[in-house]
Amino acid sequence: MGSGHIFLHIRVVLAIVLGLSITKLLNGIALLIERRDLWSPVHVSWVLWALISVVTFWWWEFGLSRVPTWTFSSYLFVIIYGSLYFVLSALLFPDEAEKYGGYEDYLVERRHWFFGLIVLITLMDMIDTSLKGAARWHMLGIAYPIKTGAMLVIAGTGMILINKRAHLVLALIALVYLTAYYTIEYFNATI
Repeated sequence: MGSGHIFLHIRVVLAIVLGLSITKLLNGIALLIERRDLWSPVHVSWVLWALISVVTFWWWEFGLSRVPTWTFSSYLFVIIYGSLYFVLSALLFPDEAEKYGGYEDYLVERRHWFFGLIVLITLMDMIDTSLKGAARWHMLGIAYPIKTGAMLVIAGTGMILINKRAHLVLALIALVYLTAYYTIEYFNATI
């Protein structure tokens, strides 16, 4: 079977996993509209950050169509990488957040898991970028390692912080930075 057929298979599996992530986030947003008592700026900022991250991840994974040879380990890596977004989405909208006082309190309580996943996703993104080849690294330029470093600092800081105001500042920085990064990236690059 050629690389194109294998990529088609990988794309289908990845679409299922990422579709579940987007579904979880959109269902959660609908719940927030219904239940204003669950709404908090910290939580909503991270939800929007996650939604942008999942959508952009899905878009950039099309670059994997250029991978000349697929192995089971590279396939497994991409599926695990995509699955981390579902776990992140599930942490943003757990079934029993009210036991903790709401989504924001749950997020602060589970901050090591949440921000640990962001660290892992950020590191896996570097490997994923390597799978796409040296041309991809070159195309991303200096902005990519800066974005990577910024997300690692944000996630590391989030693991330490307990203060909700500090978490709000951190969430807003992450959301604004990610939005600006991808806005610039999309207007200056092609897959």
